[in-house]
Amino acid sequence: MKSAFDYKDYRSFLKAALPVAGLSRGSRNRLAEALNCQKGFVSQVLSGRSHFSLEHGIKICRFLDLSGSEEEYFLLLLHKDRAGSKDLEKFYDKKLMEAAERRKQIKERIRASSDLSVEEQMTYYSSWHYTAIHMCLMIPDLTSRVSICSFLNLSSSAVTKVLDFLLQVGLAQESGDKLTAGPARIHLPESSPLIAKHHTNWRMRAIDSLDSLKEHDLHYSLIMSISDEAAEKIREVLLNAIQNVEPIMKAADDKNVYSLNLDLFCLKR
Repeated sequence: MKSAFDYKDYRSFLKAALPVAGLSRGSRNRLAEALNCQKGFVSQVLSGRSHFSLEHGIKICRFLDLSGSEEEYFLLLLHKDRAGSKDLEKFYDKKLMEAAERRKQIKERIRASSDLSVEEQMTYYSSWHYTAIHMCLMIPDLTSRVSICSFLNLSSSAVTKVLDFLLQVGLAQESGDKLTAGPARIHLPESSPLIAKHHTNWRMRAIDSLDSLKEHDLHYSLIMSISDEAAEKIREVLLNAIQNVEPIMKAADDKNVYSLNLDLFCLKR
């Protein structure tokens, strides 16, 4: 689905966001239910014979799961199209131009290539959403917000929030309707205070995956009574395995997103 920012009137945006065919078939009927109105009324509005109310507008934003800035822009489009005079229409045209300019300035602040600041790293590692969506952008079939939402089973607003951040810091780039991973770099050293949060995020996801096991998933837990010397040998085996994974990962095509978690630790604390 294109952004509301790509349209000059709210009806055109809704027609694109609520197609009558494909995967979104029936979305106009579901919108009517969400607005508690007749299905025919939605058709009348989209054909130009009527208008949605401002109260309808905010419900539509919730129905489409629009982000904050996109929600504001959509409501301005609705206000403009409902304007009862040319002066009022010009007023909202000016507001729309200002909103579009603010968005343009944000896009222009996107860095071409640099490491993330500490503050940006804190955001990136605050949730598994950021690393997961970042990895999705490396897969050719996951270049749109809709495809990422479906792949990760996340809401549109959650994905949009992360994509806005990734675009701003250079970890994503946008060309037309296509989103891809950007040139900016990110590396979290073992000494970082965020490393524990990063590990926790993905350990929690590993736990969640136990509720919906898939064919190629592998979960292994082994509690051992061994010597410290034996534990060190096992640690070396695991480190060698990690090193062996690196060339396989680099040579592989980007077709899916996997998480690899290894844990070996002494229970004595």
